[in-house]
Amino acid sequence: MSDTKTREQTSFSSAARKELFLEYARRDGGTTATEVHRAAQQQGDTVTEEAYYNIARRLVHRGLVTTEKVDGGTRYKANTAAQNQWLEEDDLSALVNPEYPLTAITIWKEAQRQINEVSEDAWVELRERLRNVPAPKLFHEAIVSYCDDFLAQVAALADPKNYDPKALANARQEAENSRRLLLQLTKYGLGLSSEAVNLPVSVELAVASYARTRTTSYVNGERLAEELSRRIADEPFIVGVETPRSTRKLVIGAVDGSTRGGILSFLGEEGDFNVGHSPMIAVNTAVGQVNRDVQIDRRRVPAFIRLPEKPEDMQRADNRYTVMAKLFYPDMSDVQYMHSVWNAMDVIEAKAALRLLKRWDVIKAGVEIPAADIVLRDGTVSPQDRDASHYKEISTYGQIVRDMIDTNWEIGKKCREDGQTLAGVVKNAQLRVFAPIFNWYVGQLAAKRTGSRTQLEAWPLQTMNLIPDQVLLTRLLTAGRKKGDAPWDRTCVVLRPFHALTHYARTYSSSGSGPSGSFLNDYNEAREKWDDLNAEAQHFWGDLFRVENDPYVKMLENVFYGSMFVGAVPRLDNERNLPRLEFLVPASTHERDSLPWGSANSHRDRLLTAIHQNGFDVSDEHSMFEDRAKLDILPSLLIRVHDTVKHWAADLVSRVQEYVGFHLARYVKSKKIRGVKVRPFTRSELELLYAQLQQEREAQAGAPARRSAVETAGDKQEPLILEGPENPPSSES
Repeated sequence: MSDTKTREQTSFSSAARKELFLEYARRDGGTTATEVHRAAQQQGDTVTEEAYYNIARRLVHRGLVTTEKVDGGTRYKANTAAQNQWLEEDDLSALVNPEYPLTAITIWKEAQRQINEVSEDAWVELRERLRNVPAPKLFHEAIVSYCDDFLAQVAALADPKNYDPKALANARQEAENSRRLLLQLTKYGLGLSSEAVNLPVSVELAVASYARTRTTSYVNGERLAEELSRRIADEPFIVGVETPRSTRKLVIGAVDGSTRGGILSFLGEEGDFNVGHSPMIAVNTAVGQVNRDVQIDRRRVPAFIRLPEKPEDMQRADNRYTVMAKLFYPDMSDVQYMHSVWNAMDVIEAKAALRLLKRWDVIKAGVEIPAADIVLRDGTVSPQDRDASHYKEISTYGQIVRDMIDTNWEIGKKCREDGQTLAGVVKNAQLRVFAPIFNWYVGQLAAKRTGSRTQLEAWPLQTMNLIPDQVLLTRLLTAGRKKGDAPWDRTCVVLRPFHALTHYARTYSSSGSGPSGSFLNDYNEAREKWDDLNAEAQHFWGDLFRVENDPYVKMLENVFYGSMFVGAVPRLDNERNLPRLEFLVPASTHERDSLPWGSANSHRDRLLTAIHQNGFDVSDEHSMFEDRAKLDILPSLLIRVHDTVKHWAADLVSRVQEYVGFHLARYVKSKKIRGVKVRPFTRSELELLYAQLQQEREAQAGAPARRSAVETAGDKQEPLILEGPENPPSSES
């Protein structure tokens, strides 16, 4: 008897049930879930009929079977060309586990190999087909299918008879991967509410809930359609772009930044001056450049601004945070400091972009430069740090985040009120928003293959879903293109509300007070429990927070980020990908307000016009972390501003070294500026040094002198810092 049981369990593993279903679906006329279940029972399977309906839902989602409505219910017919895809896909998807990252990378490489095996003609065919597919309808159908697929996985996990112990672990991991994909697509990608798509916190909780309530769906189709109308442009998935017409040449700006760390290394590796943090000091700088030249002393040079203009200007006004060192920020942990270096870089770049959106002067040339119609940033246009918990911190870390949000809202107002555009060119785009929709469509197209209707025999959905948007859409948009081909092709525009980029994405509800509701609820709770709050919380909510006029609230309620890919260059190979183009859309994010497409289309067209006027070029070194040169396809002006900031950053570091070296030499009474060996400073010596440097800079700037370190010693302040942020200004994957 025990041997019989073992054979039955082996014969009717989850994989065996799927094989049996496909076998019956390949017969003439197809099959029904009831027929397959009846056949399985005759062979000794003990699971319920529901298990076979769940298998059917999964096969349909994956494009391995198609459905046909008949009087007796639904019949399923198999895509015979894809009969071996299921097991291969199961094996691959179950291996994608964060506990085994090297295996996951191997699977990702396999997915890339499969992409390369798709013929050029097939990509061209897919692009042509998608010109006739309405994007909102496609997104709606795909999201519903992904939700149904996940529900089928949860339902199967809720019945212990469906899996043996080894298969159960793999099935749980596959379900968790499905949940994560939905989370990235619907919450962080599109910012959909819990009323439209209500995802469980974990697979375990989903299974427990299903066992109690028999959950019927994770998606509300009607609410989903309403919210997608605000996020997916009412146009085909692929759109032809005719040559933009413009009555004038736009003023186009571009901004890039640079950070250099460890500038005190000139003291020598064997020197004894060591603070002990890495990077010990970082210098951040940004350059904004426009597509205009000015004449200076018989030379025509590009018009650009830089922050800071010179080392003496560091840490003043717009240049705050151009020097970052752990020594300057004792209130930050090491982790916060390392993150704040990048935040500071983002603040400087945002301020440079804001400068270009206003008129400015080239003093030496005596020329006034008009405000830019559009500014291109190297990278995303969203703030890098945007979580409310960081925004509320009273430490220097929180001050930098508030500076970042405030500057971004100032840019948002310029875009809303002055008809200007902020756009970003994202070279390494890791989002998966377009790709899951595209993959689902191709899988369904392959499943309906009849005769020569399509070149595709099958499409490994789960494997392809490991690939980010950028790789798949580069193949789709550039396949078959030759130099000079027109018109361009682009994807539909997808809008992400600001809350989708924050931790509110998971819990966002469209009911109540809308996108800012959770944040304002925190404020109301703080007012009710005021006496129980600590001093820092009282300072933020009572002094810094401006309620409905707060920049963070304004961003939540009035900012979208538009995304699209544009195929304007010849076919790209495996080493080069199209950047994702982003642009800020200032429009109400409340679900019941008017649609944002009037504003979005205006900024989209301005961006396309700017790119057409500026053109694309190839940058062969535009990567900070790659050992070898990497080719990037970027707007020409971004490449030029990168070259400008690279030279300015090197010059700035050299001048900072000389400046610091000069003062170090003075204060240790040595005439050697470079290579000086210095004993470790005592606390009092460091305080004196920085106090004197601070006083000298203020004297040069015409500011009133401060009290000396000795005079302030009785005030019990934090250690003196070199022009640290006292009232920092406010301001991204």
